[in-house]
Order: sequence, then C-alpha cells, then structure tokens
Amino acid sequence: MNIVIIGAGVAGITAAEKVRQIDSTAQITVFSQEREDFYYRTRLPEIVSGSLVIEKIFVHPPSWYREKNIELRKGESLTEISLEERQVRGSLGSRLLFDRLLLAVGAKSFRPPGIDYNLGGVFTFRTLNEALTILYEVKRAKKAVFMGAGVLAIELAAALAGSGLEVLVAERGSRILPRQTTPASSAKLKTLLAAKGVEFILNSSVKELKGYERLNSVVFSDGTEVGAQLLIVSAGITPNLELAQKLRLKIDKAVMVDQFMETSISGIYAAGDCAQSLDGQSGLWTIARQQALIAGQNMVSEQLSRQVYTPLSPNVSLKVAGVDLVAAGNLDVDEKLNSAIAETEGFYRKVVVDDEGLLVGYTILGSNAGVARLAGALKREKLSPSTLKALKEPDFDFSSLVFD
Repeated sequence: MNIVIIGAGVAGITAAEKVRQIDSTAQITVFSQEREDFYYRTRLPEIVSGSLVIEKIFVHPPSWYREKNIELRKGESLTEISLEERQVRGSLGSRLLFDRLLLAVGAKSFRPPGIDYNLGGVFTFRTLNEALTILYEVKRAKKAVFMGAGVLAIELAAALAGSGLEVLVAERGSRILPRQTTPASSAKLKTLLAAKGVEFILNSSVKELKGYERLNSVVFSDGTEVGAQLLIVSAGITPNLELAQKLRLKIDKAVMVDQFMETSISGIYAAGDCAQSLDGQSGLWTIARQQALIAGQNMVSEQLSRQVYTPLSPNVSLKVAGVDLVAAGNLDVDEKLNSAIAETEGFYRKVVVDDEGLLVGYTILGSNAGVARLAGALKREKLSPSTLKALKEPDFDFSSLVFD
C-alpha cells in the first residue's frame, strides 16, 4: 500500500509512525515544505532565548526515519494531486501513486489585514527557520513588540525580557491567554510577568508600522506610538487550505472530517491544525497527535475495524518565566457553574464542576500540585460539595482528594 502524507509536523509524523506499526510493508512518503526534521514547535521560544541548543529541538534523530522506513522529503511541497490517477506531483518534480493520502499541512500565522508588514524586523513566529532568524535579529534590537498574547508569544516575550530586551505585548482583548485563564488568573499572571520586565497594553491593536526599510516604530489603535526594532506577529493561526480547495474537499473553518478523520473524498484523510473534527477542536499538540493516531490507524485498516476519534479535553501546560500554568476543560469564565477558587499573592486555582458535581474544568497558576489527579478525573469523576469547599484552601492536600 502506498501512503502519502503531506506535512511533517506532529500530525504527519505521528500518522506515519502509526501506519508503520500496523503495516510493515507499506510505502510511506512524507512531504514537508520545511527543510528540517520534525521538531517540538512548543520549544521554539527556548531557541530564540538561547536556552536550548538546536540539536535538542528535534523529536527524532535522522536514523529514526531510516529505521522506520519512512521517506521524508524535506523542502518539497505538493503542486498537484490527481484523484483520477491517484497520483501526486512534488515541487521538485517527483511523482508518486497513492492508495491513501493524509493532509497534515497544519496552519500558518495569521496577519491582521490593513497593515504593511514589508519592513525588516517584522516576523511571524511559528517555524524553526523563523525562530533562528529572530535569534539573529534580537542581537541588534533594543525593544520588541508582540502583536498578540498567545502561548508562544508570552513564553518568548518573557524569555526576551529576561535577556535584557525591552518587551511590550499588545493584546486586542481584555486579558492575556484568554483560552487558558480566567479574568482573575490572567490579571495575576500579567502582574507576575510585569515584575519580570514584560509590559502589556490590553484592548489595543497595532494600526501602523513605521520605518524606512526597517521597523522604527509601532502605532497602536489609540494613537500611541512606540519605538521598536522588532515586531513579532502572534495574532493566531489560519489553516493551510490551498490543497484542500484544489481537491474541492468540504471545508468550513478547516477541512471537515468525519469520526474516522476521513474527508469528504474517500481515501483522503486530514489531521491536525488543517482539520476540523466533529467537535471543532484544533490548535493543540495533544489534539493533533490524537487525530493523527486515528487517521494513521484507519488509513491501513479494513472498513469494519476502523477506529473512531474520541475528542480530548483541551489541556495546556506551560511554564512562563518560571511560573507554572495549567488549564483544561471548561474554565467557566461566565461563572454559570459551581467552582472552588483558591488564591494567594502568587497562586491561583479554580476547579469547576457542573450541576451534578462532575469535574468539567480547572486552571492552576503558580503550582503544579494536584494536576495529575485532576487530569485523570476530568469529565469522569464527581466532587462532593464538601470536597469542593475544601478545595478553596490554597494548601489543599491532593493526596486526600476523594471523588464521589
């Protein structure tokens, strides 16, 4: 069986590995626009800060691909997919027949419209190549502005501030990391980061970039102008849909897939940031990996033995400037459910249950105590009113946590 996978990120390589586990004879070819092997995208801020040597960012050594008999075609994208001939054509002239095809082309950084980004010192931050370029640019910058306060942006901003660079993060919303925090924990995190040198401007967006050939200053929507030599665009992502559009696949916000991760055309699958599963989740490493495991399984399985994708609860765990932050499930920002909140000066924890006491979400800032217990119980276990009350104590002992 000939398996063609487009994209060598977490979805593409995970699917390739799953196919090999099931079928030792399948011909597996992975096309990748990037010239590097599969790497940990979440560790890109460490590359820019200099705290991680480049060799440590790669998930597998080059020998792994040879041992798994997976052909990785780096620096080669696909220019044509013929459904009639079941053949793909690569940008370097290669042609391959396929029995099953996986779109794992991910997403690209979103650039808000109405701004001229064609100045030196202006970058998106999503690939290893971009990280290495920014690493060089940081050496001649005095101030960096971040457009957007997402996870990677916050981590990089904190790292650059720690190295002595002046850093300003502009967020058009009312709080930072809105998907991982509540208003209260976001405010606390903002205070902690400000103490480490990260300046924030909320409810504001970038209106204009000024400079001749290179960035000189940034103008915000309220008219404020700030001198800067570096701008990092981190305003979200948008799925890469060019190939899907050529194939006329069914598309909503991304490529629509069924419970088997198969698209609207039989034999063509999608996973990761370019895919829209039935639950609509995307944008996280863990979700992309789970989708890829199901897609890889089903591409080489008989019809009756195919596996169904079971959605995961979004779970984010990160360390920002030495501060732990964990979030999963429903954080009940609108405060419509029952919850237990505990906080001190550098700590915040919120545990959320539904009307029946089922644990549906939690977020913890400044500690990782209890994370394993809560993660294992999410959407599976119930908490009694007395336990929920006890969780309001900051020093709650999770070894004594008992579920109903």
